[in-house]
Formats: sequence, C-alpha cells, structure tokens
Amino acid sequence: MGGAQTVKAKPFLAFLLICLSLTGCSLSAHPDTPPQKEKATVHHPLHIQESKIKPRPIRYGPFLYELRSYPLASPLQDGLMPHRLVIPAIKLDSLVEPVGVLPNGQMDVPKAFDRVGILSPWTKPGMAGNAVIAGHFDHYTGPAVFYKLRKLKHGDQIMVHDAQGKSLTFRVKKIESYPAAEAPIDSIFGPSSHAQLNLITCSGRFNRKTQEHANRLVVFSELSY
Repeated sequence: MGGAQTVKAKPFLAFLLICLSLTGCSLSAHPDTPPQKEKATVHHPLHIQESKIKPRPIRYGPFLYELRSYPLASPLQDGLMPHRLVIPAIKLDSLVEPVGVLPNGQMDVPKAFDRVGILSPWTKPGMAGNAVIAGHFDHYTGPAVFYKLRKLKHGDQIMVHDAQGKSLTFRVKKIESYPAAEAPIDSIFGPSSHAQLNLITCSGRFNRKTQEHANRLVVFSELSY
C-alpha cells in the first residue's frame, strides 16, 4: 500500500453535537411482548419486515465534540466509501449507505433494518481517524442487521467494499459495552493516527418504559495491512 503520507485534515463541523442515534434500534410495537428468539443467521439479503413505525433516535448524550484542524498520517489519503459491509465470522453481508447528522446533533441510521449507515461526511475507512458505521440491533419483529455483533472476537475480519469493487480489511481490536450516556465519544469519533473502523449498535437491558436499551456496543477495529 506504500508509505503513509502526512496530510492536513480540512477543518469541518467545527462544533458537532453528537448524540449517537441508533434510530429504532430498540423499537417494539408490543412493549409487553418479549422479543422473538433468533431464528436464522443474519446475512445479505436480509428478509426482515420493515417496521411501519417511524424510527426514533436513541441518544448517547448530548456530548459536545470539538473538531480542530490537525495533521493526519493517512494510509489512504482519500479513503474508501463503503457500499457493502462483510463480516465472515457472523455471516453478515449488508449494504451500506451514508448517513448524516440530524439537526438535533444525533447521528442518523438507515430506515431499513437490514442495512447499516456510515457517518458522512466524516473519516472514511482507510483514512487515519475513526470511521463510524451504525446499525440496528433489533426491532419489533425480531433481530436486525447488527444483532450478532456481540459475538465477534479479537482478530475477526471486517471488510468494506466500494461500488467499484475495491476493498479494505479491518481486524477487531476490542469489543466494549458502555452505558448509553457514558460512551467515550472521543475514542469512537475522534482523531487517530491509525486507520480505524468502529461499529455501533445497542446492547444491554431493554427498558419498556423508554423503549431503549441501556447500553451501546462498540466494536473497535483497525486496518489490516
């Protein structure tokens, strides 16, 4: 891939209020009905019926995260915009779509429960820094795309492919679960001298009153050379 080049990041979104939104990651049409047991391996295409309920943001914060202009040692200066996310260990193959930041500062996610969303504009996979992909854990009919994320182990491969067929492989470094209001935003979204990809979903006890899971599961991975 060649030697790393030092480039200067463009300052953007000088102040970003990030309240991570896993929209609908814990929706339930019938709060008193226990979630269905897992019936099948999650893979693409996923034939999961979409909820007719409008997804609702699940909050992380708020956290005020200030981005400054700083030098980056970027393995791939332009990075890669993923079209597909493939995780062999859990037989996941999902389409990826770019998602932005909502007016209230929350990270959006796809409306489809079988797709994942990459925060954009932001760090792309392959660039020095933290690229972030979020997906649903479950919804009112059962498991969603990131339901098996918690089963990943250190060293497992995470692959992203762009629309032209170019791909990058990351390897899992660690998996952490945090209380929703205490997730380390700087570690997940902040600057880094390494090319990292972080996957986020819900975890923990489900609160039927608030319709939210108590924790957020984060899979930290780093580019494999």
